[in-house]
Amino acid sequence: MRAPSRRLLLRSALATVALPLLPSALPRASWAEAPVRPQRLLFYYVPNGIQTTWFTPDQAGDDFEFGDISAPLEPVRDRVSILTGFANVQAEDAVAGDHARGTGSFLTGVPIRRTAGSDVQNGVSVDQVAAGVLGRDTLFPSLQVGIQPGGNTGDCTAGYSCAYTRNVAWADDSTPLPNITDPRVLFERLFGVATALDPQTRQLRALARASVLDEVLGEATTLSARLGADDRAKLDQYLTAVREVEVRASALGGGGCASGDPPGEPTSYPAHVDVMHDMLVLALQCDLSRVATFMLGEAASNQTYDFIGVPGAHHATSHHQGQAQLLADLVKIGAWEVEQLTGLVSKLAATPDGDGTLLDSTLVCWSSEISDGNSHSHRDLPVILCGEGGGVHAPGRHLVVEADRPIADLFLTLLQGVGVETDAFGADGLVPVAELAG
Repeated sequence: MRAPSRRLLLRSALATVALPLLPSALPRASWAEAPVRPQRLLFYYVPNGIQTTWFTPDQAGDDFEFGDISAPLEPVRDRVSILTGFANVQAEDAVAGDHARGTGSFLTGVPIRRTAGSDVQNGVSVDQVAAGVLGRDTLFPSLQVGIQPGGNTGDCTAGYSCAYTRNVAWADDSTPLPNITDPRVLFERLFGVATALDPQTRQLRALARASVLDEVLGEATTLSARLGADDRAKLDQYLTAVREVEVRASALGGGGCASGDPPGEPTSYPAHVDVMHDMLVLALQCDLSRVATFMLGEAASNQTYDFIGVPGAHHATSHHQGQAQLLADLVKIGAWEVEQLTGLVSKLAATPDGDGTLLDSTLVCWSSEISDGNSHSHRDLPVILCGEGGGVHAPGRHLVVEADRPIADLFLTLLQGVGVETDAFGADGLVPVAELAG
């Protein structure tokens, strides 16, 4: 079969390159109307729990002090809230497997079936319910992004399928949605380079488009001539960000590869996380998707943290048995994880969106499958909510709800806040958290 022409390849690539919201590019008749900014949801999972003793502030309300683990949030204090009291009792059982149950039901709020076979059973995750509404007008109704690769078959822990431990997004009760973990693959999916191409076509495409932006810039220059000064600055910022991420994604993936060769593994865990954050921001900024999930690691992750002075495997360390050194190591890991969230929130807050920023219209919900890694408790979960979501959330507080309130209530509140018409979620989400809006 003859390979596609250069012109056809470029056209297909350019078709997926979207631009941020630029009010002055709209028809003149609409200039007097304030552009409606889409609402966005991002659910952020961290593995192995968080030591709430060093995470949860002692004071409720807006006059509180962060703990050692939550202290990295200080630069974005006014844009985030710590929520205390939520539980996921649907993950509790008398048998082993709390990591799998907590992760499998992390966003579904229903008990999962204990099986290591193909007969997995879960529920529809909150992100997919949201994508049914928010994803109608975007190229990707939702995105699933992660750091650690791995398949969905086999027994990953205590008789539970890897489908439960490696995914938090579920399309229905038997269909997990796998994460994209390779930065080059994510960039290619977002910005128009097909990955499943024969070697000849891949080589032709690489030659035809040394960079997606090389062809976009001409059109962007034409558009820039009729934009206002503010929108010209936004367009320039966006194009610069796309080019920078493209270069970084290529470098992490092993650079340009020969025809048909798979990209190499990322060489730095922190850099891998950072570039994935950047691409999530870009995906939201150019309205490629309005709903996403991000897994910093899989359930029971044994990621090591030598770069912060913690050489032991995370999961093994989380079974601290009260040992002072292991607890100190967990505080370091937790603070680093919160620091990554702060970086993401700062990027969202610095990204223009209409007459505000991406963070103004985005909600980022951060949590873990358990609280204490030694007891495997699914109660008093560590929860951080970031952004305002167009008024859904009044940030800058430590909000304490009644003990063991279903976290599904929080997800129900977020769904209703972004326009999903529902009065229930999961197995026990029935009562919206009214105090979330202040």
